[in-house]
Amino acid sequence: MARAAAAVLAITALLPNALAAQNPGDPSPDTITYGVRAPSWGAQAGMLGVNALFGGLTAGLFQELRGGSFKDGFTRGALGGSVTYFGKRVASRRFQGAGFIGREVAAVGSSIVRNASEARPTLETLVFPLGPVRVQVRPKGRRPIDASLDVMGSLWLAYAISEPELEFETRVSLSAGAPVFRTRNKLIVFRANRLHAGGITPAATILRSYVPAWGTPFLERVLAHERVHVEQEDQIFHTLIEPAEVWLFGHVPYGDRIARHADFNVSSDVLAIMSQLFKRHADRPWELEAIYLSR
Repeated sequence: MARAAAAVLAITALLPNALAAQNPGDPSPDTITYGVRAPSWGAQAGMLGVNALFGGLTAGLFQELRGGSFKDGFTRGALGGSVTYFGKRVASRRFQGAGFIGREVAAVGSSIVRNASEARPTLETLVFPLGPVRVQVRPKGRRPIDASLDVMGSLWLAYAISEPELEFETRVSLSAGAPVFRTRNKLIVFRANRLHAGGITPAATILRSYVPAWGTPFLERVLAHERVHVEQEDQIFHTLIEPAEVWLFGHVPYGDRIARHADFNVSSDVLAIMSQLFKRHADRPWELEAIYLSR
């Protein structure tokens, strides 16, 4: 399984279009919802169940492949997946700091899944994303606190800073727990297919089309939608991509040192590959989750 995940990592590193995975759709108030109404308790329970199942299967299979117990991994992984879901729910709310709080809560959930995957104590290592930096906290380890740089996130951040059509939103970024940039009354357009976007989130860097005529409620909904994508990318990276990355770098000279201090978050590229399985943008599971939660 680790080899298969590593192969996916290698393939996605070659993809040039990381943006398409995070397009929330036609940026108009009438079409952004795709006809989806506010989620019922049944829909919420379903999304919780999917996140719990994702965490449980991930941790169970990885632990079993390491010679451990599938049952132990599944049980604790399901707990971690549930915590991640609640983090996403918080991130989609409309209060100051919702994105930051939600992202860190979701990160605790993903950390639980990762610890269960490797048959470690449930809270042995906690990873907290702070912009393009990930801080690892190990209370009982030789290095209680360590940090690594998200290379892909840093590249997107550098691009956004250098792009004259984008401006950095300091207050919004602090609230979102991730870098947020916006246009000046212009649409973001994908040059490859001329697709318009209300917002995109490559490597946990939010770029949004800021068109005041759309109105505050719509703009807030798009931002909440993208904050959920940030948590989804963190979840995919920490539970699937990073283990493959560690395995891959473990087979090259000085790879362990690289893996310790550098992360290659290609989660948005992984979603770009998976998006080819769905004809309609709104049918993609991660988009449905973001749409429901941001309503």
